Amino acid sequence: MLYNFFSGSVIHKLFIEKQQELEPTKRVVELKRLSDTRWSCQHSTLWAIKRALPAISATLADVSDQSNAHRATEAKSLIGLIDGQFVLHVTMLESIFSLTKTLSDHLQATDLELASATDLVYSVVDTLNEKRNVETWNAIWECASDQCASVGIEMQRPQPRRKAQPRHLQGFVVNSQTGSRERLETSDDYRNHCFFPVIDRLVSELNRRFSSESCHILRGATALNPKHKTFMDKDSLLPMAKHYGVMEENISAELHQAKRLIERKKQSGAVVNTTHDVLVLLRPYNDAFVDLYKLVCISMTLPVTSAACERSFSCLRRLKTYLRNRSGDARTSNLGLLAISSRRTKELDVNAVIDRFAANHNNRRIVLL
Repeated sequence: MLYNFFSGSVIHKLFIEKQQELEPTKRVVELKRLSDTRWSCQHSTLWAIKRALPAISATLADVSDQSNAHRATEAKSLIGLIDGQFVLHVTMLESIFSLTKTLSDHLQATDLELASATDLVYSVVDTLNEKRNVETWNAIWECASDQCASVGIEMQRPQPRRKAQPRHLQGFVVNSQTGSRERLETSDDYRNHCFFPVIDRLVSELNRRFSSESCHILRGATALNPKHKTFMDKDSLLPMAKHYGVMEENISAELHQAKRLIERKKQSGAVVNTTHDVLVLLRPYNDAFVDLYKLVCISMTLPVTSAACERSFSCLRRLKTYLRNRSGDARTSNLGLLAISSRRTKELDVNAVIDRFAANHNNRRIVLL
C-alpha cells in the first residue's frame, strides 16, 4: 500500500523533497516493491521503510491536508495504519531478514556453489538460534521505541475493551470464532507471541528445505566440480549416487578411470575448470562412464532449477506485450530462448542472421541484402 501510494508522481516528488529537508546529509531512499519469493527484496523493502519513516510520516501529514479529497483520504488511512505495532513489526522483521540476506543473495547467484550454500544455511540457522534471546529482543524494542519517538507515534496505544464470551455460550463448546483475541500489551507479550514464533518458523523452514539428506546430495554435486577440493572424491559422491540409484561398485570403478582420463586430457592441453567441462569431456565416453555421466548431468541441472529458472520468468514481461499477445507459441518460445540465453544471443552475428532471413524469404518487399 505504501509503495503504490508513494509511486505517484505528485506524492513521489513531495516524498523526495521531505527526505532532503529532514535529512539533507543522507542519500535519498526509494521505497521498494515487495516480493513474496525473495528474502533479499523483503529486507530491502523493510529497510527502506525503516530508514525513511520520518519522511513518510511528514509526507502523509502534508498530503492529508491537501485539497485533493481522494489523495487526502488515502493519506489519512495510511496514517491510521502506521502505529507503534507497525513500527515494531517493521523493526523486528528488518532485523531478522538482515541475517538471511546473505543466504538469499548467495542462493540467487548464477555461479552457485552448492556445498558452500549448505554451509551458509547451517551458519544462518545457528545465528538465528543465537538471536532467540531476551537481549536481542530488548534491543529491537528499544530501537522501535526510538523510531516511534522520532516521528511522534505512541509505542503502545490504549487497547479497546476486551470482548467477553456471551454468558449464554459459557456452558457450551464453541467451534466458530467469537471475535475475541489475545491482546498484546507489554514487551514480553510481543516477544513471546511475535518474535520467538517468527524465528522458530524461519528455522523450521530452513531445516525442512535443507535437510541433512538434501545437503549430502548437494555436496555430491559439488564433488563433480573440478575447482572444489572434494573433486571426484568417492565419500562425498556416494550419498548422491545412492539417492539416484547408482551402485557403489559401479561408481567406484568409473571414478578411478575418470580421474586417469581427466589427467591425460589436462596433459594434452584440455581445459577442465567447471562441471560443464567435465560433461563435455565425458560425452564421447558416456557408454563407458554411464553412471558417472548420469550424475554429472544431474548436477548440471540442479543450479538451473533455482535461480536461472526464476530469471526466465522475469523475461515474460518482455515477451507478453500488447503487440505480441497474438503471436504464435513458436515465436514466443523462440523469443524466450533468446532472452534466457542472453550470453549466447549477444555472441550471434546479426548480419549473418539477417542474410539468412532474407535468403529464406525472397518475397520480402523490404530489401535486406
